[in-house]
Amino acid sequence: MYAEVLCTIVMALGMPNSDVACKYMDVVVEASEHYELEPELLISLIHHESRWTPGAVSSSGACGLTQVLPKYTKNPKLSCKQLKNPQTSIWAGAKALDYWVHRYGRGGIKTGLCGYFAGFRCKGENKSPGGIRYSRKVRKLYRKILRKVQENIPGC
Repeated sequence: MYAEVLCTIVMALGMPNSDVACKYMDVVVEASEHYELEPELLISLIHHESRWTPGAVSSSGACGLTQVLPKYTKNPKLSCKQLKNPQTSIWAGAKALDYWVHRYGRGGIKTGLCGYFAGFRCKGENKSPGGIRYSRKVRKLYRKILRKVQENIPGC
C-alpha cells in the first residue's frame, strides 16, 4: 500500500526511470523498514546516485541504483555485477546508509548523507564540500517527497 503511494509520488515528480522505481518500491520500503530508515530518504538517495538506472557504474567504480563501491561491501562481499541487480543494490545501499546515518552520524541525516558520499571527511573543521552539497541536494528532494506523502495521506 505505502509502496503504491510512493510510486505515485515518484511518477508525479517526473523522476527519470519511474517505471524502475515503481517496480522496486516494495524492496525500498522493506529495506528501509529493516534498517530503520525512511523510504523517502532512500528514494532520494537513489535518485541522486543513479536516476534509477540499475546498470549505472561511476568513474570511481560505484555500481547499481545506490552506487555502492564493491570494495566496501562485506557480509556478503558483492561484485559490481551483483550490485547492478536492483534488489541487491537497494539492500546494499540501505545497509551502507544505515551505517552512515545511525553510527557515523549518530542519527543525523545531514552528516549521514555526507558520509555516504564522502566517507569519513564529514566531521570536524575540514568537512567535505562535495559531501555537504550532496547532503543538501538529497535532503531537499527528501523533504519534497515527505510533503507529497502528507498531501496524499491526510494525517500523516
